[in-house]
Amino acid sequence: MARRRLTPSQRRDELLEAADLLLQACGTALRVEDITTAAGAAKGTFYTCFKTWDDLLVAVRDRRLAMLEQRLTPLLDPTASHDWPPLLPRVAEVLVAFILDLGKLHDVLFHSTFPLTHPLPPEAEPATRFAALLRAGQAAGAYVDLDPEPTGALIFAMIHETADTIAAGANYDRAMRALTTALNRLVLDPQGDLPCRGTAQDAPC
Repeated sequence: MARRRLTPSQRRDELLEAADLLLQACGTALRVEDITTAAGAAKGTFYTCFKTWDDLLVAVRDRRLAMLEQRLTPLLDPTASHDWPPLLPRVAEVLVAFILDLGKLHDVLFHSTFPLTHPLPPEAEPATRFAALLRAGQAAGAYVDLDPEPTGALIFAMIHETADTIAAGANYDRAMRALTTALNRLVLDPQGDLPCRGTAQDAPC
């Protein structure tokens, strides 16, 4: 059977798609040959599209983060007019889903030697973006007066740990309810209401 004629861009996209799917399942055990076989491409084609293995990982990460950004941008825009009380739980739901969907790809992109040599830009770091959102919420009078930088890092750590707990087998609804409660108690006025979100709506905060 003759190999399909693809443009260089189409061939690169096929290699990226194959790499993404296989990295989810195999993690660091993946080889270049596995990707080219899955994509129906010659091994030399891989190095035409990506000079190194790390170049491939950068492209996979950029692709995943672009998909995440489409969902996060309206939620994390510090200049937007937000419904502040349920905002952080909404962001948490998006990030937990993102982490869970990565499978073993999560460790490859964010917990291996790769991010040490190819770090995210400072402005793209989750803790930095949460800090900006906290400042905006404080300026709007919606969030209590907390130091934004360490609190932003703490919020991301809570979200990340929740995703890890669910991935390890914890009940999703119970874990997300606990996260929602913790986020609300951290940033909202304790004299105000503590709204629940998503699957936790029928449970008290």
